[in-house]
Amino acid sequence: MSLTQDACERIREAIVSGKLEFGERLSEEQIARALGMSKAPVRAAFMDLRDMGLVTVVPQAGTYVFAPSKQDVEEMSHFRAMLENKALNDALARDPEAVVQGLSAAIYQMEQAIASGEWALYSKADSAYHRVLLQLAGNRYLEKAYDLTATALEALRARLQSGEGNFWQRSFAEHIQMRDLIVKGKFDAAHAILQEHILIINRSLPEPDTNPYKRTKVQRRSDEECTALMQQYGPTSRRV
Repeated sequence: MSLTQDACERIREAIVSGKLEFGERLSEEQIARALGMSKAPVRAAFMDLRDMGLVTVVPQAGTYVFAPSKQDVEEMSHFRAMLENKALNDALARDPEAVVQGLSAAIYQMEQAIASGEWALYSKADSAYHRVLLQLAGNRYLEKAYDLTATALEALRARLQSGEGNFWQRSFAEHIQMRDLIVKGKFDAAHAILQEHILIINRSLPEPDTNPYKRTKVQRRSDEECTALMQQYGPTSRRV
């Protein structure tokens, strides 16, 4: 793994997990010190993260963790629902048994994460569940299109799953329900569950800050805090 890839993966994990807050300003120099590398790979990592939709570069102001508007979330979730419903339809037409096996494996990972209380692992298992549909659809361009918004939506859902309320319980129940409907051959009902499962995020997120890139929104982390954060996301953290 190159230094740029390492930096990108660590920062991505910190954003998706919620340890880096929406709208938080990222210091290229500080992160480079925390990772023990020069600024060049961190700068390149910021560009990769921008392409994933996870950071926003504000001219003459800096680089910030993305802070999606209500419209952003609605457009991303409807785009995802369209792609996943197409993927589910194609995957079921090709090999419904493989779909059930793949979804069941991801559900098992979710159960293990729930039992251990490791919500970051639950989030990864949740993503793996949905990837099953894309991977079995037999159309590599569907997965490429999905990747345009997948990581940003993963970050949004991870914050809901780790917060108050019963979002993750409902999410987990819907995963099982959709798999069971497919087992019974009730494909139309499975599509309906998938649609609701994805679009519920539009009704669950709080209203966003109208000016998320204010310097006063998130206090600057100390070098020690930044180092401790980046060290949480080394190679051993990338399980599931």
